[in-house]
Amino acid sequence: MGQTVEPSPIVGLGYVVVESDARDEWRRFARDVLGMMVDDSSDERLLLRMDDRVARLVVEPPRPGRDAATGELGVVAGWECRSEAAWHGVYAALERAAAKLESVDPPRAWCKESFACVDPSGLRCEYFYGGRVDPATPFVSPLGVSFVTQDQALGHITIGSRDVRGAVAFYEGLLGFEVRETKTTGTEQKLQWAFLSPNTREHSLALIGAGDESRVLHILIEVTELDAVGRAMDRCLDGLAPMSVSLGRHWNDQMVSFYARTPSGFDVEYGFGGRTVEAGTWSVREQGGSELVSLWGHRVVGPDGRLGRQIGQH
Repeated sequence: MGQTVEPSPIVGLGYVVVESDARDEWRRFARDVLGMMVDDSSDERLLLRMDDRVARLVVEPPRPGRDAATGELGVVAGWECRSEAAWHGVYAALERAAAKLESVDPPRAWCKESFACVDPSGLRCEYFYGGRVDPATPFVSPLGVSFVTQDQALGHITIGSRDVRGAVAFYEGLLGFEVRETKTTGTEQKLQWAFLSPNTREHSLALIGAGDESRVLHILIEVTELDAVGRAMDRCLDGLAPMSVSLGRHWNDQMVSFYARTPSGFDVEYGFGGRTVEAGTWSVREQGGSELVSLWGHRVVGPDGRLGRQIGQH
């Protein structure tokens, strides 16, 4: 008999908050490169829309009380819970695991309730339910772009992690994420990277070994047409933003994408055609052989514009 797999209490990556003083640069990047709808009516933050949600990407000034000792990364991942009951269950699970939990004050304008903690990589995570929508103000991209969200949520976030194994235990053991792919090396089976998700998106979180210092590598934004990827790449080539990685296709999620450098120094992967996975039916895969991360392309763009090695290749 098949074993019933309990679904994760997490729906997916509901929003990302970027702590940055580069408000004007982010407005231009989100609107003119990515095609997001901008609400800058607040003096404190930018609310960036991809669908009927009030915000999927938020840019706000750095928190004065950010705890540098935890290695917090200046980016907040907002993990959406399936219901208020699931939200309370996540709180209880993290409390039992002795995670340091914090209330979010003032409350977020784009969800009903949330609380926060820092994961083993140093990524500040907010757990929320009741994502606020504004269907009376339809989402209209200034560039005619449509984004893949809904049950796949915003996209994915990739972290260069100081503790991949600890982070996997956190997301898989406490939050019910499925591990989709891993890579281990050496006789000690050191976990070098892992791809995880709580939903049908092939991965909502990627963890890449990064020595002693964690950092945000990129977030993925997926669009509904391949031409939208090409047009965004042209905008970067025309000088609206630096292109950091050339067009290519990843082997695991099958995403055709390129990478643009954000005003905060990490990348946005802008892609089309990502694979979906039926949760509970996936057998974890272990990377071997060439250890390349893409079927083709995805070459690092140097300062002089020349293309180097594929990302992840040493």
